[in-house]
Formats: sequence, C-alpha cells, structure tokens
Amino acid sequence: MLDIQKFIWAPKIIVSQVDDRTTKFEVKYLPRGFGQTLGNALRRIILWYSVGWAVTGLKIKWVNHEYHVIDGVKENVIDMMLNFKTLRFKLDEKVDAIQWISQRFSGVGSYTSNNLKLPSGIELLNDDVQLFEITDPSLELNIDVRIEKGYGYYSIDYLRSRDRKDEDVDANILLIDNEFKIVDYVKYDVQEVIEDFTGSIKDLLVIEIRSWFKGVSPKEVVMFAGEVLASYAKLFIFDNIYIDKSFLVDIEDLDRIQDKFHEETNIKTMPIDALPLSERTRNALIKNNILYVEDLEKKKKGELLLMKWVGRKAIDEINSALANIDKALIG
Repeated sequence: MLDIQKFIWAPKIIVSQVDDRTTKFEVKYLPRGFGQTLGNALRRIILWYSVGWAVTGLKIKWVNHEYHVIDGVKENVIDMMLNFKTLRFKLDEKVDAIQWISQRFSGVGSYTSNNLKLPSGIELLNDDVQLFEITDPSLELNIDVRIEKGYGYYSIDYLRSRDRKDEDVDANILLIDNEFKIVDYVKYDVQEVIEDFTGSIKDLLVIEIRSWFKGVSPKEVVMFAGEVLASYAKLFIFDNIYIDKSFLVDIEDLDRIQDKFHEETNIKTMPIDALPLSERTRNALIKNNILYVEDLEKKKKGELLLMKWVGRKAIDEINSALANIDKALIG
C-alpha cells in the first residue's frame, strides 16, 4: 500500500447485522480507486464460489427412473425430486464431501423436510419444505438421499459423467441437477471520503450480503471469498522477478509499522490536522503546502500574511495553537 497507509493505518472492517439473514461490512479506508477493485472482485467470487450443500441424487426402492408413479404417493417421482432439490444443508467440516442418508417413511400424511432424520454433523437449513404425501396406510417408502458439497451449478450431464467413473455408484440413482448457491444477493457501494491533510482521497467500501437461510453466516461467506481471492492473486508472485516494494506494505506488518511510526513521530512531524485550528485556517495552510508543524515553525508572521487565504485572525489562531505545544513562529 502507498505511504498514505501510514496515516490512515490498516483498513478496519465494521460488521453490522441488518437482520437475521443480512450483514453489512464497512471497510474504512482504502486507497482511492481500490474500493471498486476489491468490491467487484469479492462480489463475483461470492456469487459464483459460495460453497453449499445440496441434494444431487435419490435412490427410491423399486423406482428406476424419474417417470415412475408410486402407488400410494400423491406426487409423481419428478415432483418429489424437485422438492428434494430445494433442500439445503450445513455440514460439519469433518464430514465427507458426499453423504448418503437413508430415510424410511410410513403412514398416511404429508411429509416435509422436518421429517428427515439426519445424522450428527448434518443440519437442515430450510424447514417445512413439502416433500410428498402418502395416501396408502400400507405403504413403506424407502429413500436414500445423496447430499454433497459443491459450488456453482452441477448439471445432469456433469453428474452422469462423474458417476460413470465411480464403479461403486448405483446405476438406479435418480440424478438431480442443482445449484449450490446459498447467497441471495451481494451488493457493494464505494464512497469517496473527505481529503486528509496530504490531499489524498480515500475509499469507503460497503458490502452487503444476504443469505437464503438463517443458518448461513455471511461472515464465513466473505471470509472464504477473501481466501479464494488471495490464493489466486499469489499465482502472480514470481520468485525470480524483482519488485520495488518501497511503496508496498504487507497488511500483516501494518500494526508493527504503526507502533514504530508512533515511536518515531514527534511534535515536529505532527500534521497540522492535529492542531486545534478552525477548518478555514487549516485548509488555507494545506493549500499553501504547509502540512506539518515543522513547516509552520519555519515561517515568519509576515510570510504567512502574504499567503492567500491567511489573515490576521488566522495568525492569532495559529500562534495560540502553537503555544499549546510550546512552539511558536520564527517572528
């Protein structure tokens, strides 16, 4: 990052909960123009690479194709598949990427996602999703549900091609194409904030993420997107290429630099922003390229009066402010 980073320090993120599914992230502050770059990159990654758990296949006893009609079930098999397709889950990190869960249903009545008996480590994100209705009291319906982890969209062709390579996969699986999207929308806004004493303009980046389900943490979503962005950006760091890093600051070293900068900073290098001056007087000094107390100390009263926008009232104000830190104009 540029030298301005020494004065605005590491960007800080303020996280605020809008509602139970929406979170807002405010990044204060970024170098000018970097808000659009970072905001757009994170948005695209989140929308495409957000990882979720969804149903990609069913095995129903005595059913070997999706056009089958099960006696005693109100819905046809295609409708049942479409209902299962809407389910989303959250799985423990230690759980394998593909899970088969066996379910057994019997008794007249409607069955929803709440009737699923899930093993430890698997959590249902959407409640009360209608799956099917049994109308025959003698029917026992046995269904194996394949839940897997993925991102983007898995087409039927992709699933079929992948399953053919796996010799252990049952040929009677009813494949379900699915989108693993768990985020409703991502939007960002970039605002240019007031100029600081160096004349630079900073970006305020605001990112808002809304998930489809209450159990999804937008914080985890944006953190994963950050990891993806960083991992691909590192591809362009070549060991055999010299880079002048004099204008760069490692984000991990900013705190250390900040501490060192505070230790080395004294009254002379204090920016005039730190003096108790009116906005008019402060802006007048900045426009005349007087940015630090050290610059001000080298000036005479007569020199300041010759400058544009600096009057006698401003001189009195400057003298008073310098006196508070035991400093004064030359004469």
